[in-house]
Amino acid sequence: MDNDQLDLISIQEQIEHLKRQIRYHDKKYYVDADPEISDYEYDRLMKKLIDLESQYPDFATPDSPARRVSGEPLAEFTAFEHEFPMLSMDNTYSRGELMEFDSRVRRILNVDNVEYTTEYKIDGVAVSLIYENKMLVRALTRGDGYVGDDITQNIRTVKSLPLFITDSGISEFPKKIILRGEAYLSRKNFEAVNREREKSHLPLFANPRNAAAGSLKLLNPKEVAVRNLDLIIYGVADYGALNVNTHSTALNILKEYGFKINNPITVCNGIGDVIKSCDATLGIRNILPFEIDGMVVKVNRIDWQKKLGATAKVPRWAIAYKFPAQQVTTKIIDISIQVGRTGILTPVAILEPAPVSGSVISRASLYNKDEIENKDIRIGDTVLIEKGGEIIPKVVKVISSKRDGTQVPFVFPQKCPECGAGVVQQPDEVAVRCDNISCSAQIKRRVEHFASRNAMNIEGLGESLIDRLVDKKIICNVADLYYLDYELIASFDKMGKKSANNLRMAIESSKKNDLSRLIHGIGIRHVGLKLAEELSIEFGNLDRIMNANYDDFIKITDVGEIVANSIAGFFKYPENRSVIERLRSAGVNFESLRKKLSVSVSPFSAKTVVLTGSLNSYTREQASEIIKNMGGKISSSVTKSTDFVICGKEPGSKYEKALQLGIKILTEEEFIRIINEK
Repeated sequence: MDNDQLDLISIQEQIEHLKRQIRYHDKKYYVDADPEISDYEYDRLMKKLIDLESQYPDFATPDSPARRVSGEPLAEFTAFEHEFPMLSMDNTYSRGELMEFDSRVRRILNVDNVEYTTEYKIDGVAVSLIYENKMLVRALTRGDGYVGDDITQNIRTVKSLPLFITDSGISEFPKKIILRGEAYLSRKNFEAVNREREKSHLPLFANPRNAAAGSLKLLNPKEVAVRNLDLIIYGVADYGALNVNTHSTALNILKEYGFKINNPITVCNGIGDVIKSCDATLGIRNILPFEIDGMVVKVNRIDWQKKLGATAKVPRWAIAYKFPAQQVTTKIIDISIQVGRTGILTPVAILEPAPVSGSVISRASLYNKDEIENKDIRIGDTVLIEKGGEIIPKVVKVISSKRDGTQVPFVFPQKCPECGAGVVQQPDEVAVRCDNISCSAQIKRRVEHFASRNAMNIEGLGESLIDRLVDKKIICNVADLYYLDYELIASFDKMGKKSANNLRMAIESSKKNDLSRLIHGIGIRHVGLKLAEELSIEFGNLDRIMNANYDDFIKITDVGEIVANSIAGFFKYPENRSVIERLRSAGVNFESLRKKLSVSVSPFSAKTVVLTGSLNSYTREQASEIIKNMGGKISSSVTKSTDFVICGKEPGSKYEKALQLGIKILTEEEFIRIINEK
């Protein structure tokens, strides 16, 4: 071996030694809060590592601590399917509902008492972290729970998160494990980020959660690094990887491996101890170094978690107990009017900015004319505000003792502030409405609703683009979306050919949606997504709904007189029928997909189906909806209990596993043939 080779070995050893040192000190500082060296000494170690890896890039590895402050900017985020779905969590603000949760759990398990854990519900962004061979290989956002964005480069900037796992001595780290974590900004770092934004004349973040979410979606990891995000691990996608019996044991093992976990994680003997733990935390929430909006309560035993299972959206073994909204006083600077998609004029209080429950509040809904009159709310009043349900800011009451005679009563407008048309208030309603169906504000909000996720789900059609399309009179109703000139749209600022083409594909794809989405999207008053689904199933197609009358609608469960009149009345307007006929001409689906093939004769009835790869004819969401409407169950992973795997382009490992297990594989053509069979 010559001297050059020996020199290279020596350099590689130096790099590995530096990496071990920095990992050790990262854990001592960011996880244990017990640093052993000064910031100056730490910076010298990091600089030496960065310099060596720059000179000898062949020795640089993805798990290097130097990767936290480097990394090339991304062109865009790539979407990946979650191997295990990332479900959201049910929540409650009521002790009574927390007790009901416990009763339901005990009833299903048929036991007298259940051991729970309580953990801080940190106000951040949920992420999925995939480790293979002790190395972080991928990090994903929650997305829709089934598909998330790859944010690996950005997550690598989080200094408290180990990029490589060193042996802890307690057990061998799993060959592969998927962890769930919460990325967040501490109060201190949130304030620092906003100070920098203020200096740069940029809009301030409203709260730490928004700041964390915005940081993770930056395309340049170097910009993410300066935000100083933190991250705690709150769960494991598949506890089998750790071979443990309880959730608390799993987290404590992960802590030994260098992960930051919720501290403390409290094990509670029954719901009484859970309530005591929540009450104790409520008293200290404002002195914690990060924002929390409640506590997460989980069944501790893993086997009981599995037995309880989950609904389509939430696990049955966990619940979030949200704390009461915090209240502060501030002043009403002005009152403005917003016009919604149904023409309702909603008064909004413009406030002196005030921090409430982790957010800086500058606006609050005043709901309606009666609300202003009943509470005697005036411009210039000092008021008590809170975030109702921790989400919607509202004015609780006026502090009348603060009045000094300068306050001005608000006069509700007699004309629409958007279009100038007259406004009306029906005797049986508190709402004041603009009676001009061509009002631009109504059109904008109707199109927004039509394109929203729970309606036609048209990605790329955001508020600013809708405003431009309406203001330029390119669209006057939702049907106009299907007749757009994409060359014209490509010429818009910040659009271009690629964005215009993506919008075109999203609009084309929306034509294949189930009828229920169309019913919800066209905006019939009092008809939400659930009722839209019931109407779709009951009538089978839109023509039958349009030709039905009050007596037909009143027969449907949960439909009362007001709703039945609203549905029947909607289709009597010639303007509405005209829009619907243009939707028909554009090729929008008017049929209930559930009526295509009855569940009793469906090949997917009571079957577990996995989708993998990309389909040409349907989005994954549309295909999943079709299968569920035909009585099937969608799973995100291939197991022995899987009945079908439907493969599109580039199917990946699920296809390979299906072959190994001998599971029936369907091509996209076979899938389409099945759903179109009579």
